[in-house]
Amino acid sequence: MLFSTCSRILAMRARHTPPTSITATLNSASQSVASSPHRRRDNHRPKTNVPEGEETYYVLTLRTDAAHHHAMCALRERYYPPALRRVAAHISLFRALPASTLPSLRPDIATAAGRTVVFGIRAVGPPVRMGRGGVGVSVVGLEPADGIVGELRGKWGDVLSRQDRAPFRGHYTLMNKVDDPEKVEKCIEELRKELEPRGIPGTALGLSLWRYDEGWWRHEQDFAFSGTENCGI
Repeated sequence: MLFSTCSRILAMRARHTPPTSITATLNSASQSVASSPHRRRDNHRPKTNVPEGEETYYVLTLRTDAAHHHAMCALRERYYPPALRRVAAHISLFRALPASTLPSLRPDIATAAGRTVVFGIRAVGPPVRMGRGGVGVSVVGLEPADGIVGELRGKWGDVLSRQDRAPFRGHYTLMNKVDDPEKVEKCIEELRKELEPRGIPGTALGLSLWRYDEGWWRHEQDFAFSGTENCGI
């Protein structure tokens, strides 16, 4: 299984040699529009005693192979409003980890990643409406990620935000806060065709930690899954 997964990664890399790394893609997205004040909603704030505005937060995401990542970024860039597109396509596991507790969280992340073997995923249709003018696509094959979230949530429950304590539903948000119903409907229809019949396959290679900076994400650290060394990555 591991050999076949690695072979597929290398084949995809040969067909889709990306111009930049995943980290560079997310960082370049951070520089694409001017910064503006950004306040976190109540359910996005972790349970700490640090006053609002004095705590730094971190985001934990799933790191995928470059070909899959760039394919999803291309779709997000096509549909997400440019003025709001501060970060690239991503699957979030936790959205508001408090910096004040990070020294104790990092070892937990490293341990969970180290005992997880690389695994296949697939972004699939049909696309779904999300909140106000949003469109997302589901990702199948995330059972190992769900296991990681459950394990870490059990250890971190006393500091997590309400959103991070909610059930894990891994997905990609490709459009958000678009008030034109026709644009939303067009996005849904185009994505439905784009994702038929096989979706967009990929491989989960590890976890990435990002520092939240008023809407931007600054790359902090990667945590590799077991088996990436056999894939030449």
